[in-house]
Amino acid sequence: MEALYTFGQGFYGLFQTGAVYFLQLYVLQLLPWIIIMIAFMNILFKLIGLERIEKLVQLCNKFFLTRWILSPVIPMVFSGNPMTYPYARFLPEKQKVEFFDPAISFCHPVTGLFPHANPGEIFVWLGIASGVFIAEGQTITALGGLAVIYFLMGMVMVLLRSVTTHIIYTAKYKAKFGHGQGEEA
Repeated sequence: MEALYTFGQGFYGLFQTGAVYFLQLYVLQLLPWIIIMIAFMNILFKLIGLERIEKLVQLCNKFFLTRWILSPVIPMVFSGNPMTYPYARFLPEKQKVEFFDPAISFCHPVTGLFPHANPGEIFVWLGIASGVFIAEGQTITALGGLAVIYFLMGMVMVLLRSVTTHIIYTAKYKAKFGHGQGEEA
């Protein structure tokens, strides 16, 4: 009977510790930050205007390197998921595949700095932040550097995925149709 009592106390203590941790980390530190960041981004969107953001994306699509890096990132930051995908309308048909793959891949890394962009992935970021918070004994304010690194590494992955997708798609298209997309047979 004593063993059951001890188990019950430990089991209950687990939830007490989780509740205290949740309150300290999420409710008192991260949640207010997320609310302020979302409000800030909404104000920024209103000031800049959607038309200007769309023109910037069109400009990024003119050059292959900016198309592969900035073209998926800018819409994700400004419009979020899933509203990033309609930005592909500014691309020729043959470039849409290399836009979608990295844009979808950038849903995780964007949430550290811009939680509004993909709220469904915020728990991934919170899990990473929690792990660093516990392992390093840092405060949440010290995790800004982690958010920047997470974002920049996401941009590197966007570039790698864009290039890889372009190579694979081009090869598969030529194998199937005998010519590159947009070229005459």
